[in-house]
Amino acid sequence: MFRSPQHYRTFLTVLLTYALDLVGYSIVFPVLAPLLLNTELHFFSADVLEATRTTVLGLLFAVFGISQFFGASIAGALADHYGRYKTFLWTIALSIFGYALMALSIYKQNLDWLFIGRIITGLCSGNFALAQSATADLTDEHQRSKAFGILLGVGGLGFVAGPWVGGKLANPDWLSGSGAFIFAAIAALLNFIIVYFFYVESWTRHAHHAKVRLLGTFKDIRLVFHQKTLRILLMAYLLFSIGWGFFLIFSPTFLVQRFSLGPDKIGDIFAYMAISWFFAAMFLNKELLGKFSLRTLILAGTLIASLGVGLFLWPSTLWPYWIIIPIALVGGALCWVNMGSLLSLRSSEHMQGRVMGASGSMWSIGQIIAPLAAGPLAGWNIYSPLLVGAVFILITFLYFILSYKESSV
Repeated sequence: MFRSPQHYRTFLTVLLTYALDLVGYSIVFPVLAPLLLNTELHFFSADVLEATRTTVLGLLFAVFGISQFFGASIAGALADHYGRYKTFLWTIALSIFGYALMALSIYKQNLDWLFIGRIITGLCSGNFALAQSATADLTDEHQRSKAFGILLGVGGLGFVAGPWVGGKLANPDWLSGSGAFIFAAIAALLNFIIVYFFYVESWTRHAHHAKVRLLGTFKDIRLVFHQKTLRILLMAYLLFSIGWGFFLIFSPTFLVQRFSLGPDKIGDIFAYMAISWFFAAMFLNKELLGKFSLRTLILAGTLIASLGVGLFLWPSTLWPYWIIIPIALVGGALCWVNMGSLLSLRSSEHMQGRVMGASGSMWSIGQIIAPLAAGPLAGWNIYSPLLVGAVFILITFLYFILSYKESSV
């Protein structure tokens, strides 16, 4: 699968780095909704309406998405200019500070600091696209889909650990719930140490490198959108990210509003969601790749995910979610893994970083639109964010089946 034994060892470092990064990314999901909707804490005055709280919650996720939008493309450009190794170190070091600031903000119950911490960690989340770029560097083209499946599957382990540990450490009676972000800062520090000592640069400098600018995000997207196939894939990726954002970001809010769950129980549910994702990306997708094209798997994934997210609205008790969650997460994983693989395969070698950065930007736009809309919607009707999410994922299916005709990959 890899171009040399050294590349294999470096890929193991990328896997661990990606998993630890996802610990920090996912730890927030079971934490923020229970804390901000808890009227006994002092983020808000006791008389503040729930609609206001859910709107602020949406803004907290949206500012992360805005930062991620710029950060993903900047990280991609930096990686194509200075190499993956240095860019990993810069982004991880900054994320340590961001998580530490978020821990302090929770302890002090200070919304301003919490927003600043979300902005900083959003800027650093370009590591997701960076890990995909590094994986593309390390693998042969015909084995890249399997490598991406392994990468996202192992990342799923981080997604298991993050919510589960975050839910356990977010007890408001212990450091006001700041323990989750203390853990995230420690995980990021470990991430930095691993990359510093074990990552071997696999990137090769190319002759043409653009200067890295803040507005380079828009330039990169425009450059990538000149290619019709990439434009179709990125638009599908955007539609899916909007729908998945409604589900992923506001399913904890729905569970708090519907069943009055705390961070501990939500952490358990998110861990189960991540296990389902891990199984689909790591094992199921690997088995299906030999039997179906990437296009078929993406279409099946979007259809299954739409069904699963829609079913999320139905139960009046918790037990049916143990059946519904795998449906949604298996579908989402099949779509995301194979969409990333298809984007990479349709990109030239010297454009890998920018294309993955552009895909990260599309994902970020979805993570901006979804919480900005879902926050007020959740205050108006608790079912509406997930319903809208299911519809957007179904729209992704319809758009992709009509726009992307190639079935040989």
